[in-house]
Amino acid sequence: MKLRGLLTLAMAAQVVVTAAALLVSYAVAGPGFGVAEIVALLASGAVALLIARLCTRTIETAQDKRIAAQLAEQAQASAQMTQAVIKTALDAFVQTDANGIILEWSIQAEALTGWTREEALGTDVVNLLIAEPLRDGFRQRMMRLLPELSHTPIGIRFEATLLHREGDEILIEASSTTLQLGGRTVINNFVKDITQKRAAEEQLIQAQKMEAVGQLTGGIAHEFNNMLTVITGTIEILADAVKDNPPLATITKLISEAADRGAALTSSLLSFARKQALQPADIDVNDLLEELAKLMLATFDKKIEIVKRLDGTIWLAFADRGQLSSALLNLAINARDAMPEGGRLTLTTRNVVFGVREAVAVGAGYAGDYVEIQIADTGTGIPQAILERIFDPFFSTKEVGKGTGLGLSMVFGFVKQSGGGIKVRSEEGGGTTFTIYLPKAETSVLRPTGYDERKIVGGTETILCVEDDRDVRHYVTVQLESLGYKVIPATNAADALAIAAEGTSFDLLFTDIVMAGALNGRELADEMVAARPSLRVLFTSGYAHDSPHGLGQATMGAPLLTKPYRKAELARMLRRSLDTAVDAAGDPIPTPYSVQAEVEGFLRKQETDESATRSRK
Repeated sequence: MKLRGLLTLAMAAQVVVTAAALLVSYAVAGPGFGVAEIVALLASGAVALLIARLCTRTIETAQDKRIAAQLAEQAQASAQMTQAVIKTALDAFVQTDANGIILEWSIQAEALTGWTREEALGTDVVNLLIAEPLRDGFRQRMMRLLPELSHTPIGIRFEATLLHREGDEILIEASSTTLQLGGRTVINNFVKDITQKRAAEEQLIQAQKMEAVGQLTGGIAHEFNNMLTVITGTIEILADAVKDNPPLATITKLISEAADRGAALTSSLLSFARKQALQPADIDVNDLLEELAKLMLATFDKKIEIVKRLDGTIWLAFADRGQLSSALLNLAINARDAMPEGGRLTLTTRNVVFGVREAVAVGAGYAGDYVEIQIADTGTGIPQAILERIFDPFFSTKEVGKGTGLGLSMVFGFVKQSGGGIKVRSEEGGGTTFTIYLPKAETSVLRPTGYDERKIVGGTETILCVEDDRDVRHYVTVQLESLGYKVIPATNAADALAIAAEGTSFDLLFTDIVMAGALNGRELADEMVAARPSLRVLFTSGYAHDSPHGLGQATMGAPLLTKPYRKAELARMLRRSLDTAVDAAGDPIPTPYSVQAEVEGFLRKQETDESATRSRK
């Protein structure tokens, strides 16, 4: 009943009661005001008080019901809002009691763990999500945190490793708070999957560490290559001088072999530092793995089974074939060494397409198409304690004298420099799997025509030789003059530009890339070619990425002679640079197409077939 109606009814009842009391007093006592009238009025007042109390109780009851209804409505709205927040949250929501029994399980929790809400409710969260060997320790940890959680209104954050329904491990970050409901403690947990984030952080840390060490090793290797260039070159001169003296010839051979080993070591250092000169091209990794499998079958112990699982529709990869071959061979040898009692070595290829998260997780350069190469063994595996260090330079688990510790760091450096990624999965006693991701080739890259390495051909052209290392400059000058060339030495870019400004004529600029002064070798070449478009350029360097600036358009096709180099390599690269026909603007002149080689090949085949036919007759 509404308040207005209740008051109207109470007033009407009071009027009726008062009138009735007065009528009764009049009938009993007659007219006048006496005791009967006083009693009637007192009775009327008592009835009025009773009616007022009844009205007050009714009003209070109505108000209580209205407030209760409002509170219930607010609670329902709050619960609906809470459920909406939980359902739309990015993080999973898990509610448990103090004993870890699951009371609530959101849709995100289903997606994160693989367990449905119906399966999760009422179960022990530790038994459901924690690996069995870790459950007791996890419970003890939670029991220690519960008192702290109860006295911390803002809650606490912690990380843990959960087990997906399919058996995969998930690294999570949980935010937990407590709530007292109906005399019991309820724990609310918002859970975030940070597996990919942590992988990305580890990749970044590893990349930063490798970059720092790479800068150091690259600089050391560059200086060693300058020294080795002088050693390997001058030892050839000594070898020619003492070739008729066997004892001295033996000594020069030992020196030459030691220099070659030093060059190989600096090459490995540069591979790790991602500063070696790569010659990427479109390569069929299946063909490369077929060749590797043949080599392994011929050289590995017969107790090692070689299994090939090569995708027949594999894309072409864009990488340096020689470096990739060396990297795969290194991984295969490591796999062999991990299986002294025999086992299975599996070579696998497939095409993969990475989004940004997947590319970051494996350390690849960008999202897109990649060719995956996997080398898996069933050997002894790598202990988890050292798994994170396997790509560090000079780190090796082999005995002293059995390896330099540069093999895996070289693989790491090559893959990173190629714009790819690498990951390793290993379990002690359960084998190791290395997975390499290389960028898919977009366009074909023609390989430069090779030269006959057996011939050392000189020339009579004039060469401007720019080298800031005095010993290397003197050695190169001697070698160039011995090949018949005229040499104009320069100590740096400024010196070379001054020579050119005087109008001095020269046919080729032979310059180191790293030099002291305002300009490096690449910038010097760009400036000179801009003024003399037909000028030929040959670069030399201890490593390929020592310049902070990329090649300019004018010198984009200029070849690079890496240090240390022999006289034959120097002679071959000079002729390659000088013999390429160019017009006055510096553009290559196409070689006229000829079918002479095909004709000669056809005639030889015909002659061979006729000979075979006559022999059968």
